[in-house]
Amino acid sequence: MKSDVGLTDNLVLRKLVLALIIGITAGILRIQLAYAIAPLLGNGAGDFSFATLIARDLWHGLDPYRHGFGHDGVPYPLPAGLIAMPFAILPDELASGVFIGLSSFVLAWCLLSNGRTWPLLIFLSWPFAYAVLFSQWTPLLMCIWYLPALLPLVLVKPHIAFPLIMTSGVTRKGLILTFLLLLLSLIIRPTWPLVWLGQTGTYRGTPPLLSLPLGPILLLALFKYRDRRAWLLILLALMPQRVLYDQLPLFLIATSGVEIIFLVVCSWLTLPVLFSSGGWTHVPVNWQFWIVLTLYLPALIILFLPNISDFAKTIYVRIRPAFMRMTTH
Repeated sequence: MKSDVGLTDNLVLRKLVLALIIGITAGILRIQLAYAIAPLLGNGAGDFSFATLIARDLWHGLDPYRHGFGHDGVPYPLPAGLIAMPFAILPDELASGVFIGLSSFVLAWCLLSNGRTWPLLIFLSWPFAYAVLFSQWTPLLMCIWYLPALLPLVLVKPHIAFPLIMTSGVTRKGLILTFLLLLLSLIIRPTWPLVWLGQTGTYRGTPPLLSLPLGPILLLALFKYRDRRAWLLILLALMPQRVLYDQLPLFLIATSGVEIIFLVVCSWLTLPVLFSSGGWTHVPVNWQFWIVLTLYLPALIILFLPNISDFAKTIYVRIRPAFMRMTTH
């Protein structure tokens, strides 16, 4: 009995150490990046600075939706500012690093929940690097798959959280926390949902399923309708989204080290295309085409991998006798 307890303690400690290493590393990289690009852009904190901006406006009794966000910019819902308040006491650059570090720690802890380390390869993917680059919420949102109590995050980025919620389940605790956060936001500013919705018209995210010519191919996932991973792919493909960081949840479809390595390698295929084209708006066809080609289609292949493997084994069994006869003569 004591040996079992000791083994469990060692596993928990190992899990904690790995998660801390990943979280601290991601946080430090984000802070270094923030201060490196701040002189060029004026603010190196990435998109998380929009959440801390809401938090500070609320502190000072100002309208958080008075700011202009450009032709393609959309402000965060008010609950994002409430969640960001503990971080907003720091300078934006530090706040973004602490946020990314904490998000990466929680995600790593969740990925290690089954005792396997291969899921950590997700941190080598291009979408995760992009999430760090732009200080995005997606790594934290992915934790909904493992921790239903994080349901309140649906109030931050509904279009990314919804597919995760629908495929992971809802708990009473999660519903209560979500209701309380929404209620608090309405008490602070009752009209914020209407104001926020009125400012979302400039959002240019495109549902991958509707992008031509490859998008409709993703409907093949419906043949795997009994698999919740298939519904994660379909629901995510139906959501309007931006490039790379919003596709990070697709890595939850992998069920082995080989599969996640395949996804990681495919995810980086857009990098040379991006550099050679001079930006996402100049890539051949459009950026949606490359997202579907290098992220969604590889995930779709993984869904059918057992069938492909069984088919290959069947072919091998049938041709092996003939091959053996050829080699013996």
